[in-house]
Amino acid sequence: MLDIYFNISNEENKEDNVSFNKTYDIIDLYDVPIALIIALSCFYGTVSLVTIVGNFCILLIIALSRRMRTVTNFFIANLAIADIVIGLFVIPFQFQAALLQRWVLPPFMCAFCPFVQVLSVNVSVFSLTAIALDRYRAVMYPIKAKTVNMKAKWIIVCIWTFSAITGVPYAVALRVSMALDPDTGTFTKPFCQNTVVPILLWKIYTHMLVWLQYVVPLCLISMVYVNIALKLKDPKIPGNKEDIRDNAILKNRKKVIHMLFLVVMLFAICWLPLQLYNVLQEVIPQINNYKYINIIWFCCHWLAMSNSCCNPFIYAIYNERFKTEFKKRFGCFISIFRINRWNQRSLDSLSSRYA
Repeated sequence: MLDIYFNISNEENKEDNVSFNKTYDIIDLYDVPIALIIALSCFYGTVSLVTIVGNFCILLIIALSRRMRTVTNFFIANLAIADIVIGLFVIPFQFQAALLQRWVLPPFMCAFCPFVQVLSVNVSVFSLTAIALDRYRAVMYPIKAKTVNMKAKWIIVCIWTFSAITGVPYAVALRVSMALDPDTGTFTKPFCQNTVVPILLWKIYTHMLVWLQYVVPLCLISMVYVNIALKLKDPKIPGNKEDIRDNAILKNRKKVIHMLFLVVMLFAICWLPLQLYNVLQEVIPQINNYKYINIIWFCCHWLAMSNSCCNPFIYAIYNERFKTEFKKRFGCFISIFRINRWNQRSLDSLSSRYA
């Protein structure tokens, strides 16, 4: 585990060969059976592939359909881009580093991959926050001017800029360094670890990230959606009363809010175990000595990464516009799949008859 090794190296590998021996003893705890390696590779590979393909489809739908270019969908597209980045640069590279317990990639990626993870996760959660605030404004103050597309684009630029700034410490601190092999007395095992930032500052930064990426946005989003839910209990629509129009507007609002609320809930559930581990390993470093901590970390990390592949399915199921556009753009592939499956069943049936 890359994250687990950060803690070991920062806390213990500073003094002498005894510390290095202790490190290798601890790393022995992180050996993973072959069967589990195969299972983890399948799980991580599936999540990475579904994340990239699913979110790419979302981007295509928004880009190709003019009616899908709304403010909310711009933020959804921004969320999809962040998830694609996670699928391309975070899931595969961090998984292999955690599994091998050594850094085998080019040295520049030691700082690049963790920086990209912080960047993309921040963009995801800030996009969810922007969506919640935009929906709050639309529901609570419907008569006021809506957020224009250009303003939304500037908000997205600010989200990426601030997210990149918060990831800079990873880019500065992490470097590939060689650990001492106690058997040979030589530095032979490369690790990606913090070699620049003092331990105390790194702990403060880690706690700050947990609050910035998870606690504060989640509290803000929760308060916003609670207020929206209370407002939607009042079916009054501004303007002259028209039952058909009012019911359609209210129904559409509720569908959108239900969809976005589900997106946020999945984010909260998927990321909670990993964020909890990140806090506990700083407060109680001894948990990294637990025999099965690597299995626990893989489960927490996989759950967090799987969040990136969930959103496209939610949009396809709960949003009528996305569902319609999905069928329109990709319906031919679904039809081909169904035809091939029907042909295969027919061939199997004929084979069974004349066998």
